[in-house]
Amino acid sequence: MSALHEAVENYFYDVVSSTWVKGASDAGGNLLVSIGPINRTPLTFENTITTGAPVVLDINTAYGENGREFSIVNDGNGDFTVAISGDGSVYGGEHTVKNGEVYAIDNISIDSIRITWVADSSYRVVAL
Repeated sequence: MSALHEAVENYFYDVVSSTWVKGASDAGGNLLVSIGPINRTPLTFENTITTGAPVVLDINTAYGENGREFSIVNDGNGDFTVAISGDGSVYGGEHTVKNGEVYAIDNISIDSIRITWVADSSYRVVAL
C-alpha cells in the first residue's frame, strides 16, 4: 500500500512524513515528482470588489515569510486585475481575470497580491 494519498489534484498527503507534497503519481499511487512539502495551512480569502482602492492581500504578514503559490477565481459578473509583489512595494504586471476564470501561479515568491477593480465582481483566493 502506498504511503501517499491523493487529496486534491496534484497534492498528496504523505502519511510517513505527515506533510502535504505537490507532484504527480503513477497508476500505483507512487510519487513521481516532488516539488517540495507544503508545510502550512493554506490561506483563503473571499470577498466582493467594487470601485475604490485596490484590495491588497498580505501573504507575508500572515505567514511570516513569502508565499510560494496562489490561485484566484473570479466568481462575479465583472472583471478585475491581479498583480503580484515579491517585496510588498513593487508589483509586476497586471493580469486581467474575467468572469469564471481561474488564474494560478506557483514557484514564485509572493509577499502581496493586489486585486484591482475593473467592474463589480467577487473573488476567492487560496495561497500557500
